[in-house]
Amino acid sequence: MTRYESPLAVALKGAAAGLVGTAAITLSMQRGPQLMQSIGIQPPSPPGGQAGEQPQERLARKVATGVLETDIEPEAKATAGQAIHWGYGAAWGVLYGITQGSLRLPPVLHGTVFGLLVGTAASTLVPAMGLTPPPTRQPLTLNAMQLFNHLLYGWVTALVFSLLSRTK
Repeated sequence: MTRYESPLAVALKGAAAGLVGTAAITLSMQRGPQLMQSIGIQPPSPPGGQAGEQPQERLARKVATGVLETDIEPEAKATAGQAIHWGYGAAWGVLYGITQGSLRLPPVLHGTVFGLLVGTAASTLVPAMGLTPPPTRQPLTLNAMQLFNHLLYGWVTALVFSLLSRTK
């Protein structure tokens, strides 16, 4: 017998799981290129844009200049970019929690489907906003690395949500 959990409870558990998943994808994005080099694979260059500017920082700059009609200092842009990154991961986690709280699929299956969904959204919406080139204009190794990162996010989010949802 499955126990009922309120939508708020599964949303909060999903947000927490999404934040842990975001920590995993962040670590993988930071350390992945070094790991690739250590096993003899040339890591891809990050997507184009201003030197050293991450897609979430580009979004923060676009919102500041386009919507708020103001310049944004580099430190504020980095902070806003991090807020976007972590908020995006938590928001996807909320969606995961609500969906998994209703469907109760096996976590590995649901985590895989979820990671592919998040990766598909990222590979279509992010280029559509002009934050990165489309996948067809990026190196295959970068696309593979991004696919792995999104699967990792899905698996970690699913695992953490499953652990948080265990009955006592």
